[in-house]
Amino acid sequence: MPSDTVEKILTSAEKQARTGGYNGFSFREIAKEIGIKSASIHYHFPTKADLATELTKRYTQRFEAILSEIGNNHTTLHSKLQAYANLFYEAAKEKGNMCLCGLFTAEIDILPDTVSRELKVFFQSHEKWLTAQLIEHKAAIPEGQTPQKMALQIIANMEGAMLLTKAFDSQTCFNDAIDLSAFASL
Repeated sequence: MPSDTVEKILTSAEKQARTGGYNGFSFREIAKEIGIKSASIHYHFPTKADLATELTKRYTQRFEAILSEIGNNHTTLHSKLQAYANLFYEAAKEKGNMCLCGLFTAEIDILPDTVSRELKVFFQSHEKWLTAQLIEHKAAIPEGQTPQKMALQIIANMEGAMLLTKAFDSQTCFNDAIDLSAFASL
């Protein structure tokens, strides 16, 4: 279990990164927010790449736990997909917030390799979970489609809807972009 200081560092860094991306957080700003010296952050995370890698791992682990809960607590594909979409909707409702991994992925060309690898893990876990749900519930797959392609489209829709919500500065934009009623057909 991480120390209280490590937890505060990660919480502050995530909050800043979810609004400003990789370049949107700094050791100095984190230190200022939580009331410690920047050197204390470097003690736990020697480089920004180390901190961003840990942020991405932690975010992925949190999402994987929630996906497991959704799988266990919902019985229909429709309710699982609605719960999945709600994860992104709730984040989009927080002004300026984005999915950490979606925002980092938009900056992938400037990210350290360790962070890029963790981003891939995040999206692969979502693809795997969604694909499994589509197969388990025998979703009607249109001709020329596969459960994996549909899973990728669902992920892209969620991330895209968050971007549009931010671009239009409109909380209703997410529902307009996703149209959660469309999940009834799956």
